[in-house]
Amino acid sequence: FGIHHAGMSRVDRTLVEELFADGHVQVLVSTATLAWGVNLPAHTVLIKGTQVYNPEKGRWMELGMLDVLQMLGRAGRPQYDKTGEGILITQHSELQYYLSLMNQQLPIESQFISKLADNLNAEIVLGN
Repeated sequence: FGIHHAGMSRVDRTLVEELFADGHVQVLVSTATLAWGVNLPAHTVLIKGTQVYNPEKGRWMELGMLDVLQMLGRAGRPQYDKTGEGILITQHSELQYYLSLMNQQLPIESQFISKLADNLNAEIVLGN
């Protein structure tokens, strides 16, 4: 097995990523770093614990829904696998939240209006 976390040097992280991608490492234990910017598909993704410490708020908070979906999305990528498994271990009090996350369509709220001036200026500069 291998480990992967943000505290590792870039060289070590790259080596672990390559070994996992080539199949030399079958199990990769990781922090949430794999949710962002690393393309490492797997057959099974297990998320053990859904709380992360937020130093700004000085307390533990639930992982954001997009982070959870991003991590679970590494399981069963069509170009690598026919199926995939996602396993989420959380507190019983959060169970309903994560079930609804997986089973219901989430609202999508546009942020376009808050950046309307920037977008209009970009279109003018581009000549559109």
